[in-house]
Amino acid sequence: MTAQTLTKKLKFLERPVSNALLKWLYLHLPPQPITNKELHRAYTEAAGILMKERELETLDPADRKAAGKYLLSISPFIEEYEKKEFPSGPGSPEDMLRFLMEQHELTQYDLAKDLGGQPAVSYVLNGKRKLTREQIKRLAKRFHVSEATFYPAQA
Repeated sequence: MTAQTLTKKLKFLERPVSNALLKWLYLHLPPQPITNKELHRAYTEAAGILMKERELETLDPADRKAAGKYLLSISPFIEEYEKKEFPSGPGSPEDMLRFLMEQHELTQYDLAKDLGGQPAVSYVLNGKRKLTREQIKRLAKRFHVSEATFYPAQA
């Protein structure tokens, strides 16, 4: 079957898209399975912007509705890609510390005071030393997270 034949057969399903925002989104980032990091980044950035604009209520009602429709259409693709590319399981205390350091753009030297020196930070991150109860309290306070974040997951 040719594209022309398919177009003729499916013409009756076609409905015009009246919202300019929705037209732009479907033209530039049509909902489709995500196959690479660049496409994933584009979809997650678009989703982030749309969610923020909806939350701030800066969109007119028609654009707000269009953004919601679009988010519903791309969310399964983002979720599917992230499950495949970033499988998750219980993170170790070292993983959690590394993640929080990355999110807050901190170096080992930035945490030296909390953990008793830069070498201590290095030992913890490399799994050569476990966090003490006092270190966990200081880290939880610094990052505004529960102390449980830095305790090993129970199997």
